[in-house]
Amino acid sequence: MEKDNDLIIMKFTTQNFLRTMSSAVSIGKPVLVEDVEEYLDPGIDPILQKQIYVADGSKIKQIKIGDSNIDYDDLYKLYMTTKMPNPHYLPEICIKVTLINFTVTFSGLEDQMLGDVVVQEKPAIEKKKNEIIVQMAND
Repeated sequence: MEKDNDLIIMKFTTQNFLRTMSSAVSIGKPVLVEDVEEYLDPGIDPILQKQIYVADGSKIKQIKIGDSNIDYDDLYKLYMTTKMPNPHYLPEICIKVTLINFTVTFSGLEDQMLGDVVVQEKPAIEKKKNEIIVQMAND
């Protein structure tokens, strides 16, 4: 998806992390931060909180990262991944990011398989289930 846009892949432990992040922000390159733990580098808080402003007398968007003001390109995107099976992030972090859990559980797969079997074997039951779901949503 972002490979065509020259995705920059790094970790919080990468040397010159903030400098690379600042460069990506200013030129509009997407960044993937891998192996994120439950602690996030506070240096990226302005990015997470989208503390973007327009400098006096210009129309250029800027953001303050560290001690310097950097031009902000709207094409910039930040992705973070973790290998932790069940991470517990503090509420302060949860309000700054969108968490997506791609973990597949056995019971989830079981439910999907059962749904597929019901659709193939008993379409009337599946139709009735969908009608009940719609009725519950309306109620």
